Amino acid sequence: MDMTFETITKKIRNFNRFYTRIIGAVNQSVLNSPFSLAEARVLYEIKHTENPTASEINVELELDPGYLSRIIRRFEHDELLTKERSALDGRAYLLKLTPRGEHVLTALEKASDQRTSELVESLPGIDMTLLLNCMSTIETVLSGSSKDVIVRPARPGEAGEVAARHMELYEKEYGLDKTFEHYLFDGITKFLKNRDAGRAQMWIAEHNGRIVGSVAIDRFDEKTAQLRWLLVNNEFRKLGIGKMLMDKAMEFSRTNLYHRVFLWTFSSLRTARHLYELYGFSPTEEVKHTRWGQKIVEERWDILLVDPDEEA
Repeated sequence: MDMTFETITKKIRNFNRFYTRIIGAVNQSVLNSPFSLAEARVLYEIKHTENPTASEINVELELDPGYLSRIIRRFEHDELLTKERSALDGRAYLLKLTPRGEHVLTALEKASDQRTSELVESLPGIDMTLLLNCMSTIETVLSGSSKDVIVRPARPGEAGEVAARHMELYEKEYGLDKTFEHYLFDGITKFLKNRDAGRAQMWIAEHNGRIVGSVAIDRFDEKTAQLRWLLVNNEFRKLGIGKMLMDKAMEFSRTNLYHRVFLWTFSSLRTARHLYELYGFSPTEEVKHTRWGQKIVEERWDILLVDPDEEA
């Protein structure tokens, strides 16, 4: 790179000033409410983190512990959240939004979403894609995840390991029984046939020779693909790896001229839902049933990669 450190620093400062103006405009909808930006972020993290504690929220947001305690006390007094002692650590309390808290957060998010939409609605599709890719690149590079983790196509034999990792996780965290293993390996078998035909692919996130994440695109029909087996190990979450995997999956889908991509997920997987929303997926179907030894709610999410007229 033929730039001095002084030039690089100046460019970063200029970008920071520009970005601060943009994010200030987005956050104005929150500032016009009775809540500060910090309070809105606390509500958001409680909603979108599985079984959060005050300590986890504090680590994520880097707030002064005393300030965070005052926010939590206020929210509890205003009936925006409840606290429940953790079964794993008697000193910690799990935080959960009440219906009132959910309503308040939804209103804040809608106002912020509306302001964001106004900022970007005039962008052509190609510029929108460029914007999202650049944002993802900045996050990945500055978080350091790109230095240690590589994303590559799966090698022979690794599809079975991906299935085994899914079985282990879902049995441990959600109590699914061995019938889920039948479902996984049946899907893997079909996927491998489609991969051999060139219409499907699986990617592995690797850290120092260890598999720490996966995702796959499988052929459903000539115009439709299914996104499957997205998983990132717990200790590697919030490092941008899920986005790295999704980037590969969506690029493959577009390159192979699929018109539509869909996936199935559980309603309880909040972090995954947020990632799917980020990439433009939206829920289209909900199924409640007893399966794999549990009562579960499955959701189908879809995204159109072409104009609706072309899809028809």
